Amino acid sequence: MDAPHRPILVALGSEARALRLIQAGFRLAQERSAPWIAVHVETGGHPTEDSEQVQVWLQEAQRLGAEIRVLQAPTLAQGLTEATRGTHAQVLLLGRSRDRWPWARVGHSTANELLRRGLDTRIEVVDEGLNQSQPHAFHSTGFGAMVGTLSVLAASSGLAWLVPREGNIAMVLPVYLAAVTFIAHRWGQGLAVLASVLSTLFYSFLLETPRFNQGGAPWPNLLFFLAMLLAAQAVMGLLHRLRQQAREVQRREVHTASLYLLGRALARCSGIDQVGVIAAEHIRRVFKVEACLLFPAQGGWRAAPPPSLDPGLPPPAELLPRLEVGERLGDPLEPLALGRTYCLSLSGTDRSEGVLQILPRDAAGLPSETWELLKAFAVQIALALERLRWLEEARKAQVESETERMRSTLLGAIGHDLRTPLAAIHGAAGTLLLPSEVSESTRRDLLSMIQDESERLAHLLGNLLDLTRLESGAIHVQKEWQPLEEVVGSALGRLEKRQGPLPLRVDLPEALPLVPLDAALIEQLLVNLLTNAQRHAPGQAMDLRAWEDPGRVHIEVADRGPGIPEGFEERIFDKFFRLPEAGEGGVGLGLAICRAIVQAHGGTIHAENRPGGGSSFRVALPLDGIPPAPPEPVEGAL
Repeated sequence: MDAPHRPILVALGSEARALRLIQAGFRLAQERSAPWIAVHVETGGHPTEDSEQVQVWLQEAQRLGAEIRVLQAPTLAQGLTEATRGTHAQVLLLGRSRDRWPWARVGHSTANELLRRGLDTRIEVVDEGLNQSQPHAFHSTGFGAMVGTLSVLAASSGLAWLVPREGNIAMVLPVYLAAVTFIAHRWGQGLAVLASVLSTLFYSFLLETPRFNQGGAPWPNLLFFLAMLLAAQAVMGLLHRLRQQAREVQRREVHTASLYLLGRALARCSGIDQVGVIAAEHIRRVFKVEACLLFPAQGGWRAAPPPSLDPGLPPPAELLPRLEVGERLGDPLEPLALGRTYCLSLSGTDRSEGVLQILPRDAAGLPSETWELLKAFAVQIALALERLRWLEEARKAQVESETERMRSTLLGAIGHDLRTPLAAIHGAAGTLLLPSEVSESTRRDLLSMIQDESERLAHLLGNLLDLTRLESGAIHVQKEWQPLEEVVGSALGRLEKRQGPLPLRVDLPEALPLVPLDAALIEQLLVNLLTNAQRHAPGQAMDLRAWEDPGRVHIEVADRGPGIPEGFEERIFDKFFRLPEAGEGGVGLGLAICRAIVQAHGGTIHAENRPGGGSSFRVALPLDGIPPAPPEPVEGAL
């Protein structure tokens, strides 16, 4: 297997520092562009109490793109050897043991054992990791521990026998003291007490042997030995406390890492139902309980994920006040027991976001030290729900603000343009209705004014209706493969009919392909762009050209007007937006309609300033689909 395709193998345990191993494996896989595998080796033959925490780390590795595997093996080294050879891994990442006791360094580490097996794999040890080969071994009191205890005492007695004949019997005491201390550290306090009793018997036996019976009176030596054993018991107590503190630190590290994973997962949630599913999953794995979130809904509760763990829960009007005051001495995070379930208020900054319902698997409930972390989980969940609520409120406020702005802009923009033609029509009609005689030329001028202002008013209202239908999707684009020059000719004919000849230069290549488009909409697009160019560059020459790129056809309308001020290149496509120096005419809808038409075709439009002055509007339309085949020539046709 080629090296770039050989995977990175990461050995994971249940400890919190496994998260750092996952991150190291992910970074290494990214650097080498190689796949990576997260593997856990179970050496006990059956799942341990930390198996669910292992699943948390494995799923985190899977989320980062790793393949996950769980193996059964007699020893950690053997399991990793089989995994390494089976996957042909190029690198194996291990964690370093944090055991710093001197005698723990005498034995070979897992990494050394793997190196002796001659694996064709580079082994890297991460300092922040943990060694899984000996988890909580000091609690074992089985047959192996008994054999180990007797072996250590036998070795100690052998060393004591090697004390010189003329030596002091007190030199034997440190040997047994070291043996008892080692047994206390390695196999626990119970076997250490047994070792103390056996050490006393062995010591008494040594005093009766001819080798040491000249060492002095036995009773003072025996009392001194017992005092030393009591000191050993004190040392064992200290070791036991240190062990407990180390386990507590490890437990807190696991909880902190779990809280970090929960916060990161909640940060990616986009709805309260998703928050409920993620929160219930993390709580179930960390605390081994069932959980769900409850939200008030129409006088009852809505569970996420459904169903509720206790259908007989009091209604929100009754339960929420009990969670907020009174029964918990003013602590809103103190759990409230209701039958077999517990309820915690998800209190936000200004109100309760819901209720966290917990159902322990054990009838005895949860230990007291667990509730502190569970409260921290509740705070994280409440913050996530509050964030979603604020985002929704901000979105609604933004929509309302935008609606109000659009309403004000619409009234301000259209008010003047509606009043002007209406005032002209009203004035002309009033003049025609006067009883005095009106000359024929004046009457024709007034009627022409009425017609022009009516067309202007109809054009304004038509633009509003067209934009509304385009943005709402009421107008469906009817694409057909058509030559672009026909659409351009139709748009120019429409403008010249109304305004006469245009100062326009047209550049359309003969080899331009057919384009899938809605002819009526693209014609309106060209009319709007040319009208906009005429308004900002009256009397100036304009350019209209088109060209083809792979997969697209581009159309450009350019003028030699004042150009677009810096920073307004995108804003000019907003509805009712007009440049500050724009003169009379128009309400800022033409370019907005152009963008809506182009987006309906799946294309893009942008504006930029031309070198030498003026502005350029470029439209890109996609050539999606297969164009129709050209018609076959008819036989005999000239």
